[in-house]
Amino acid sequence: MKHRLLTLFLMILTLPLFPQQGDLVLCEGFFNPWLEEGWDAKGDDWVVWYISNTAFAGGKPREMQMYPDFNFQGTSRLVTPIVELDKYDYINFQFNHALEATQGELDVRIGIGISENGEDWESIWEDTVRGSIAQSQYLLTFDMEEWPTKAPQFCLYFTGHGAYVTSWYIDNVFIFASKKNKYGDIEDGDQNGFVAARSHILSLKGPSAGTVTPFAKMKKSKNKFSRIVEGRRGRRRR
Repeated sequence: MKHRLLTLFLMILTLPLFPQQGDLVLCEGFFNPWLEEGWDAKGDDWVVWYISNTAFAGGKPREMQMYPDFNFQGTSRLVTPIVELDKYDYINFQFNHALEATQGELDVRIGIGISENGEDWESIWEDTVRGSIAQSQYLLTFDMEEWPTKAPQFCLYFTGHGAYVTSWYIDNVFIFASKKNKYGDIEDGDQNGFVAARSHILSLKGPSAGTVTPFAKMKKSKNKFSRIVEGRRGRRRR
């Protein structure tokens, strides 16, 4: 146990984290060859989740790898333990990832969902993916005011056909929680609580490595990320 805590501490010190995040309420680097207590992989058949001794998402070996079968079509989720957020107003959800796609008509969605019971899920952020995603670190801020629960489980989910997707790699999943200031100020979020003005993508590999792109800037563009900021929301399940 002491060794694991030390490893987590050293990992936090060495990662390129954005400053002033708040209290760390979830931290998972997938160090062991098994999922830690409370984590789970759920969804339709024909998708394999496993901890791979690789670092394609930009962290340290190991990392989570999702491998969809060619015949897969549906939704698959990497689910977190319950996260207690009673004393907080908003969170910063940070993770590293990379998605490998083959040539073809890729049309899949990745996103973050929340659940009160681990079974019924509501999407709070979603991106339509048309091709491979380079090694990146995402920081997504959410105002929790409209959420149905302050003790949710979260998931990173994949929806679509697996025929043109080789693998989705995920690593270094962090959730930082904080309260609003004494005036209650926080930038406006969409109907899911997603706050574009406080959200960023950090490129970790290639010619643009080290570049930070704010989602607020993406909102004004016509690229694929405009879908993220506009938000998508289904009927809330009570």
